[in-house]
Amino acid sequence: MNQPCTATTRRVTAIGAAVAIVTASSAFGIGTATAVAAEPTTTTSTATPGMPVATGDTDEQPGGPSTDPTPTAVPGTPAPEPTTPTAPATPVAPAAPAAAEPTPAAEDGSDLAFTEPSTAEDPIELTATSGTPFTRTFETTGGDGTVGYAIQDAPSSDYWVNVDTGVLSGDPKEAGTFRFQVVALSGSTEITQYVELTVAPGDPVGVTFSVATPNHDGLWQVETDGTIWEQAAGQGRVRIVPNIPVAEGTPLTLAGLAVDASGNRTTPGPDYPRSTLTSTDDSDSAVWNDGDSSNTVTFGGTGTRTVTVSEGGVSTSFEVVVGAEDTDEPAAPDTIAFTEPSTPESPIRIETTAGEQIERTFSATGSSTELHYVLLTGPTAFPVPGNEHPIAPLGLAVGDTSGVLSGAPTVAGEYDFQVMAMNGSRAATQYVHLSIRPAATKELSLLVGTIGSPKGWLRDAEGLREVFAESPKSIPVDAVPVAQGSTMVVRVTALDAFGNSTKESDGAQPVVTSSVASDEVTLPYGEWEPRVGFPHASPHTITVALGDVSTTFDVDVRPTVATVGNPTPTAGGGHLAYTGADASGPLAWALGLFAAGGGLLVHRLRRRRA
Repeated sequence: MNQPCTATTRRVTAIGAAVAIVTASSAFGIGTATAVAAEPTTTTSTATPGMPVATGDTDEQPGGPSTDPTPTAVPGTPAPEPTTPTAPATPVAPAAPAAAEPTPAAEDGSDLAFTEPSTAEDPIELTATSGTPFTRTFETTGGDGTVGYAIQDAPSSDYWVNVDTGVLSGDPKEAGTFRFQVVALSGSTEITQYVELTVAPGDPVGVTFSVATPNHDGLWQVETDGTIWEQAAGQGRVRIVPNIPVAEGTPLTLAGLAVDASGNRTTPGPDYPRSTLTSTDDSDSAVWNDGDSSNTVTFGGTGTRTVTVSEGGVSTSFEVVVGAEDTDEPAAPDTIAFTEPSTPESPIRIETTAGEQIERTFSATGSSTELHYVLLTGPTAFPVPGNEHPIAPLGLAVGDTSGVLSGAPTVAGEYDFQVMAMNGSRAATQYVHLSIRPAATKELSLLVGTIGSPKGWLRDAEGLREVFAESPKSIPVDAVPVAQGSTMVVRVTALDAFGNSTKESDGAQPVVTSSVASDEVTLPYGEWEPRVGFPHASPHTITVALGDVSTTFDVDVRPTVATVGNPTPTAGGGHLAYTGADASGPLAWALGLFAAGGGLLVHRLRRRRA
């Protein structure tokens, strides 16, 4: 189980909360008692003649209740005169430490528990069906009044837990058995509910299967609705085609599998199920091969026919074209090649600027039928030296029959991808490397903070606003509030019109100035992270310029007011009664730790939800 927060961190959080409670009590309650204790007190006996005065324990002891040694008043004897004890004998002052006793365990969340127990070896067992949403509520008892919930090691993003209610929701797609945890957090206490979820396949919707020629020169994938995807060896799907073309005398190999709407196999059992195959051309024949669990279909003549594959009570059909249609001539073999050669080590290189239009034609020859061009990117692209996962930028496309690469991509960077030309049975690949430079600087984005403060502000095209760590929320403000004598840190980011950083593009350096001449601008970490000191309290305007582009924001420098607590002697007794100002120091410190504890709780929950 992931533990994003160490035991030491949780211990500091709990101590912070406890100190906050104790200090608050001291400031508002015990402080009053202490002030009273500093005054001389008078103790007056109110004992009634003839009645015993109980001053000791009355708990039962062996042989009977304990006897207080204090003599009781004798009837008819006058009561003693009241006495005034000296301040040191006053029993009130030692009462202060009693208030610092820890609160009951229930208030710190240590009694938090799930209503249904579980362990890693004996988890809660749940069932679901692919394609059918479900919910399950996890309930707890105890805690400090606020309980947060999160999911840990979730099988996928199809599952989530409501942070406030503990309701697990799921929209399962993949069938199988999955284990994960639901955690509950309250104060410094964390507990875990272990869950085992079994997702069954949904109802079958059709048959899916791969189709291949004997030498795998042609590869296709047929979906449950009859859609045919043309594939490239090792690259997966590249485009949708209306039918599967094969040369006369060339058989096809395939094996059908019944699946649900999410692609889960619906026929139970460890072995690949046997599928059946029929054709609208009676001269075609199909043979099942137990060795590789597949059908091999042989075509008795040229022309178009519909082949149907059945398994698990459902069927899917697709169209096959054998040879040149309406003729007995077999299809001619092809050798496809691009007119401009390229290799993974020596690709076609293109350079451009973000936002500029690209238009580059890739031509291939050697096909007896019409060629189709497709852009290979992401999972369909071939790995190249230095880039195991090539990807083309967004906004780029290639013409299906023209081979024209076009678009105006806006994200600067270095990109590798390929353009493939194919005719259904043969293919050729063109390797491409595209360099996109940032456009001209359009705006400056400023991240602002002050040393010693966790707060932050952002000044960009949307204005000045306060921002928060791990939260997309922001609050518009008119000025950044800072204390007199503090130092502000400004992190400068230069951006083009598309949000690309232009810091390294032209070599220019930002310049920071202030409307108040006494402000101190320093560059301990370079021009892109200047610091500004504010020795005087007043409104200030900070300007950051980079060439012809500049931006400003206002700063409200507030005077620093020193607060001094003077100890005041009490009247007699020799003790000191402190003013309320002295209690604010530890109270603020304790409340800060308490806030840190709450922040830690939210942080942990967000980590699990992410």
